[in-house]
Amino acid sequence: MFKLHIFALLLGTILDFIIGPLYTVWNPFDSIGRWIKFLDRALLGDEIILLEDSKQKSLGLWMLFLVLLPVVAVVSFFVILGYEIAPFVGVIIEAITTYFCLEANRLFYLGREVMNSYYGDGIPAMRHALELLTGGDVEEDDEESLTARAVTYIANEAGDSVVSPLFVMFLFGPVGGFIYRTVDLMDARLGHKNKRYNVFGFYTAKFNQIIDWLPGRISGVLAVFAARYTFGDFHGKNARYIHLRDRYKAISAFAGAIGIRLKDESIGDADRVAEPKDIRTATALMRNMFLTCQLILVILLLFF
Repeated sequence: MFKLHIFALLLGTILDFIIGPLYTVWNPFDSIGRWIKFLDRALLGDEIILLEDSKQKSLGLWMLFLVLLPVVAVVSFFVILGYEIAPFVGVIIEAITTYFCLEANRLFYLGREVMNSYYGDGIPAMRHALELLTGGDVEEDDEESLTARAVTYIANEAGDSVVSPLFVMFLFGPVGGFIYRTVDLMDARLGHKNKRYNVFGFYTAKFNQIIDWLPGRISGVLAVFAARYTFGDFHGKNARYIHLRDRYKAISAFAGAIGIRLKDESIGDADRVAEPKDIRTATALMRNMFLTCQLILVILLLFF
């Protein structure tokens, strides 16, 4: 059973590496996102000023429960059903769920597109490509700040959308991966982001911190390892130094490996000015982290 689980994880990483996101095909996280949006309006409504803080916190806890319960139930049902039908069916279902939880391919190619847009059509095109990558508005208007924003996003997602989900799925299977990615999605929308969610998103933000405590540290260690021992234009020793000093998931390791400041200049040292070509270095480091995970899965298959 262990080998089937590892093989399914490896197959899921291969699917993401080769195929990447299929925008014309249904993605379960799109439905989860719509469910989160619906519950947000249904539970909190518009007049949050009329709700006491304790009531908002209670509703936020219900929000967390009502989002995670169907996710756990549906994923568990299909994985168990697959293995009950036949082992290879279970492996296929588990591989597909792994594929849905990973975004290495999207980060690599959309990240490179941000850099290519700058060198092809200038800052406006770069900003537009960055908005497509991050899925949000971008206010920065110069190449240095746009580059830092792009690298910070890639570094953060290298943990949250690549290494951490794989680590969680290794320990807890597809259900764990879906819980991790769902809570991360909820936190991105509700977790203390503005006045509306300052209280309502309290439990979401706290739960995300709890489940990301160990995976976030694993992603940072793997980023340092990839910067030091894989091929690329990385400053491996500096990646280790900055990560040990700043200790912020994979972002601190990326800042050291590239030699720039990230996350609103709060992490890393300004050894030099950030340039759009640094985005290529960041995507290469993220890719090497992903390939290292695949290598670990192959080793586990061969020797266990």
